Amino acid sequence: MPPRVRHRKFWLRIRGIPPRGRYTIARRILQLIVIVLFSTQLLVSGSIVVGTLASSRILKTVPMLDVFAWLEHVAASRGSISTESILAVLVVFTLYSFLGRAFCGWVCPMDLLFSIFERKVNNPRLPLTKPHSPGKVEKLLPLLAMALFLVLSMVLGQPFYTTVSPIAGATKLGSMLVGVIYNIPGATLGLVMAWTTITGIALFANIAAEYLFGIKRLWCRFLCPVGAFYGFVTNKYSPLKVKVVNAEKCLGCGLCSLACPTSIELLDYIREKRDIIDYRCFHCGRCVEACPYGVLSLGLRIRGKGSGT
Repeated sequence: MPPRVRHRKFWLRIRGIPPRGRYTIARRILQLIVIVLFSTQLLVSGSIVVGTLASSRILKTVPMLDVFAWLEHVAASRGSISTESILAVLVVFTLYSFLGRAFCGWVCPMDLLFSIFERKVNNPRLPLTKPHSPGKVEKLLPLLAMALFLVLSMVLGQPFYTTVSPIAGATKLGSMLVGVIYNIPGATLGLVMAWTTITGIALFANIAAEYLFGIKRLWCRFLCPVGAFYGFVTNKYSPLKVKVVNAEKCLGCGLCSLACPTSIELLDYIREKRDIIDYRCFHCGRCVEACPYGVLSLGLRIRGKGSGT
């Protein structure tokens, strides 16, 4: 039996799931902090953040507006742009130009929620769960979703995805739930149920897609325009990336690819000694934690090796 197959079967039989290290711990702590900050904003008059992950203000001073939320607003208002909205969106765009699609793996509460219910190891027998390089159709679908949401925003006259987004919904749910518990004016059980439904639909779709159709992270890979924008626009050039640092130590076991939440075939990058710039990469560090030989590293590199998607 080839070393790659033998090592993979042994590791899966003994460990069951990939090992979790400092990146996973740090990500979960940060995601929980974000949820707590947004959930308790109604309780604290001087809250650090006010708003949602789509549109917020830090320390009542620094405005932050998600890039896709801004694009939807521009489409809905037929091109109406304010100076403050430009400043707010530039803050966010600058941040994720540096971090790439790290929002999905380090900040988004849906990543935390999805990870609770999903299989921890990609199934090599299922086409869209098996580690693979994305085809033209797979790349096209998230782009079509982005275009559809912008068109709907223009037709309906209000930001469509931003309104129904489970990302913003999760933070609104926490805030309203705390508001109901403490009987804060404006916080109603009806709003809690509404945001619970929105968040629940995304979770159910993700679970059903994986367990019934073998499609892992359906929402993140095909439907969410926020992650798609950062993935396609910033992942390739952001200084933060998963780096191939010891390609000569790789035995081809594929553990890194099996641990990847979005089914990226990392062995292709390792063989070519290229940094991972796939638009699906969350910069979560799971592949780094799974590799027992230190082939990969998560860090900064101003000039990447090679190109590709």
